[in-house]
Amino acid sequence: MIKKLHILISILALWFLPNRGIYAQDDPRCVGTRHLYAADTLSSSTFEYSLISGGNIISSDPKGKVIVQWGNTTGTYRLGVREKSPYEQCVSEWAYLDVPVVGQKAKFTQDTYVMCIGDSVQVSFNASDFLAHEWVDRSIKNNYIKKPGTYELRTFDKDGCRLSNYVTIKAQPRPTINLGRDTMICVPEFRLYASRYNLNPQGTTFSWSTGETGTSPYVDITNHDITRGAIYWVTASLDGCSVSDTIIILACAEDNPIVKGIPNTFTPNGDGDNDVWEIKVLRDYPNAVVEVYDRWGRKVFNSARGYPQPWDGRDSRGRVLPMETYYYIINLNDGSKPILGTITIIL
Repeated sequence: MIKKLHILISILALWFLPNRGIYAQDDPRCVGTRHLYAADTLSSSTFEYSLISGGNIISSDPKGKVIVQWGNTTGTYRLGVREKSPYEQCVSEWAYLDVPVVGQKAKFTQDTYVMCIGDSVQVSFNASDFLAHEWVDRSIKNNYIKKPGTYELRTFDKDGCRLSNYVTIKAQPRPTINLGRDTMICVPEFRLYASRYNLNPQGTTFSWSTGETGTSPYVDITNHDITRGAIYWVTASLDGCSVSDTIIILACAEDNPIVKGIPNTFTPNGDGDNDVWEIKVLRDYPNAVVEVYDRWGRKVFNSARGYPQPWDGRDSRGRVLPMETYYYIINLNDGSKPILGTITIIL
């Protein structure tokens, strides 16, 4: 709709009249919207526009048309225009149009929400200020958003303004933890890691069932718990996102023939004696798989099923590992619990 600014007397008459301004009142406009205005004039005239308060002039035509975008706050805005004769021999006084700007957009409690991956987030805004509202994405129910992205909310208020505002949802990854399957441990003071590969970024905190909290990704299992059995759990948190895991430590059955048959040292020094970690009891378990980890939880060895090639003290790239104590997990893959323990390289 074109709103016309009526200049009621000719430009030549205005040139000689005192500067007494011509005013008009426009219909209310909604905040942030654009409108086209035009002046009634002789075809040979040109026009100059100014916006006294609020909003922006998007474009103007010397022949009388102007596009104004009103500001995002309510109030009375003033659009000014003056007419110029050809070659600007005569210039009129300013005429003004007062424009009431009304309405409001949705106001979110946060411009950007952060959601934990796998969760949804409920956004909140001043819903009671509107007669109606709707999300452009119709999958949003009760203001719960399940995926990251930018979403448009349309509102209809008591002033008759239909306006849109946008909210952004960002995804925050959860920490990565995995205590492994329930197992039996038969070595003293075993160190239990929150995950076999500690890839969590700096700032991740761990809360253990033992009461220990902080940035340490492991806890030492007491000899009492190894002997009697226990349940351990850990919660890892990062930037408001958390994840938990639990493991049952079975009481060590030292009379278990498999446990008894697992050596806890070997000497890969090339002298032909005890150069590999020979586990003869696994010959009766063709599906057994052996994994070995260093003290930081990094996997350094993974056998094929049946443990056909005993570990020679090298990592997966063939590099000789230093003299140290390593942690192993033996999965018999026969329905029984994994066996955890330590193996020490002696050079």
